[in-house]
Formats: sequence, structure tokens, C-alpha cells
Amino acid sequence: MNAKDITQKDPPAPLVPFEEALLNTYSDSEMRKFIYWSPCLLTTREEAVTLLSPNLVVKQSGRDPDQHYLDEALALRRARSVGLRAPKVHRMVPMDDENEDEGQFLILERVHGSTLEQLWPTIRIWTLFSAAWQLRGYLRTLRGVGSSTTGGLHSGWTHSTRLDAIHGPIRHASPSAFVGYLNWWLLDCRPGILTPRQDLVLQPEQEHILVHQDLAPRNMILDNSGKLWLVDWGHAGFYPPFMEFLGIEARTSAMPWLTKNTWSAWWGCVKWSFFRWVAAGPSSSHQRARKALACVSIRTQRYRMDRSPFSDSSFKA
Repeated sequence: MNAKDITQKDPPAPLVPFEEALLNTYSDSEMRKFIYWSPCLLTTREEAVTLLSPNLVVKQSGRDPDQHYLDEALALRRARSVGLRAPKVHRMVPMDDENEDEGQFLILERVHGSTLEQLWPTIRIWTLFSAAWQLRGYLRTLRGVGSSTTGGLHSGWTHSTRLDAIHGPIRHASPSAFVGYLNWWLLDCRPGILTPRQDLVLQPEQEHILVHQDLAPRNMILDNSGKLWLVDWGHAGFYPPFMEFLGIEARTSAMPWLTKNTWSAWWGCVKWSFFRWVAAGPSSSHQRARKALACVSIRTQRYRMDRSPFSDSSFKA
């Protein structure tokens, strides 16, 4: 979704071009006009990110019911503070003057380079290894950013593509409460219908770590000097370490050729397996969690209205 999708009526075009040096002097109303008339950034697709100027892009944040724009902004700030290459937030502009919680436009530093998704068909092994090794260092650094809570850095809401229940885990859940929520779906959800999966029960971590949770090739950019940047921190928060590994996925809508029965698809999958192994280690160490989350995902989709003792009382649309 881009800025044009959320505007009820086309605003008049700005009378003067946007100037980066004046970013912090424009009013919110003026900024929304500039944003609306900015072109979408093109990679392997037309991105939801718009190109405000040669060095600035705009991303919508906080429009989903279980997300808050400050979760992403604070995750970006925390990542940068520990040495990761992530875009700098230069300014936030409300999408709606009357309701800031409706979401914000994040004015971000533009990373000049190409996504791994763009590079994947022709990327050289040494370049691939270099990117994977850089990501390995980032993941090691993030493991040192701990918390005794779960979810977004500001809201405490849990955001995961594998948890589809209307009533998610309680906000700012402790590690034991979060695992209690997952285990309830494995053991106690509809006991007369579903088989308890005692074999998949998870144990809580002492603390959670900062997790990006969406390390798809489209969200990793190699800049013009070969440095790896991580973008789109909208799913980031504090979670168990296995949530990061399970979020490193390659088969996106822009890379359907990876699923085809061709030599190039086979080689593309081999390269991804190599990349993930170098960056995050063998998948065998996360097999139990993978199976547990797959089971929880199916059950939370099928019985979305069910509520566990560890569920938040608020209603997710």
C-alpha cells in the first residue's frame, strides 16, 4: 500500500519541489503532499516505499491492528545503536492529523544499492558468502540485545505471520507467558477434537532477543561498496531466537522461479541454503520449533476466536 491508497481525495500537487535541506521545516500537511506525489520505488516490484528525493524514502508504519509505528522506529534506532546497518529515521509524519495512532509516514535514509532479491539470479558465490558473513555478525550482535518481555519495543504487541488468533499473547509477555501461549495451542486447544502435541512442547528462554523476523531477500540490500543493510523492520521485536531463523525465507512472490523444476531454480535454492547456513547455522537446531510453530499456525487459523489463559484481552480486527 502506498500513500495514494489511503488518501480519500487527491491533494493538490506541491507548488515547489521538495528540498532535502528543508525537511524539518515543512509542515505535516506540506509533507503529506510531497509524499503523495512521490513515485514508488522500483526493485523487482513496485514497492510500498516511495522515493521522496535522491537520498530519502518514505514508508508507512503502524497501520496494522497489532503494530505501532514506534515499534519500527525504536527497532531501527536500537539496531543502529549496536552497529547494524539500518536506515536512519529522519522524521515521522502523521497519516491523519486527528489520530496519530492511525499510523505514520517514516522518512528514512535511502540505501543506494540492490536487494538480494534483485541480485539472486546472478550473484557470485564470494559476494553471497560476504553478505551471509555480514548477516551472521548482525545476528550475533542482536543476540546481545535482550529483554524480559515479548513483542514490539513500544507496544508489546506480538506480530507474527504464524500466529493468526484474534486474541494474541498478552502485551509485553514474559518469556514463560509467551511460551505458555504457544504450548496452550499445542496441548489444550479443543482437547476433544485436537490431539495434544506433547512432543512439540517448547521451553521458555531466560530472556528474549531483538529479532528482525522478516529477513527475506527483498529486505537485505548490498550497497555500492558491498556492505549489507537490513531494511523493513515492521515485524521486529523481542522474541525467542528461533523466531529469527524461521523468518529467513527466500520463496517470495517476486521469486516464483525458485519453485520451478529447472536447474536455475535448483541452483537458486542451493545458494539460499548455503546463505542461511553461513548466516544462521544448521536448520536442524530449530526443527522442533519449526514443527511447533507450523502446528500453532494451523490451529490459530482454524480456531481464531479461541482464547488461552495467556491471551491479551483486546480484540484484533
